[in-house]
Amino acid sequence: MQIHQIGGLGFDSNIYLVIDKVIALIDAGTGQNFEKVKRNLSKFNLKPSDIELIINTHCHYDHVGGDRDFVRAAGCEVTIHELEAELLRKGDQVITAAGALGRRLEPLEVARELHEGDRVKLGELTLEVLHTPGHTRGSICMYGREQGVLFSGDTFFCGGLGRTDLPTGDGEALARSLQELAKLEVERLYPGHGPLAERNARRHVLEALELVGYI
Repeated sequence: MQIHQIGGLGFDSNIYLVIDKVIALIDAGTGQNFEKVKRNLSKFNLKPSDIELIINTHCHYDHVGGDRDFVRAAGCEVTIHELEAELLRKGDQVITAAGALGRRLEPLEVARELHEGDRVKLGELTLEVLHTPGHTRGSICMYGREQGVLFSGDTFFCGGLGRTDLPTGDGEALARSLQELAKLEVERLYPGHGPLAERNARRHVLEALELVGYI
């Protein structure tokens, strides 16, 4: 099992490539830098058509706008939390913040709606769905319990936490989500923006709790 960061230019979220029995992406960026993402994939002898699954951590355009490119290239499955699946299916422009970025989100089929406690088996890595509302009401983190791997989306970052002033954001919900995440053993953190941490990453959860005043 390998994890590589292959995106993050401009307004793009980080895009994580998981190479396992199933080849998956965690988030897909805006799609505005798709050519660069393709070049990054080629470093691992992969093409967009090799992607089998996209797991979206939440509905914001900077994370889901690029889904369409991979669906067109690969016919891959798109997944997102059940509370935000209809936003993608309808091509919502407001809650996804597509309109705020001057972009348009095309309607997108969601193959699987994710729920708290669901497990997505990729091979060596099995990711558990953790519903972590706060940044958006359908935000999730994906947790590889055996490896101590956490994909945190925009719930928190290395040295920061997700904003709560966008539609469906909720500061109190975010604090509760962080309290639950602080109970986990997290060795490797892969956040939605900024640098990642591949050692002793639980400290970043605790730092986020400090920022919301719970430590």
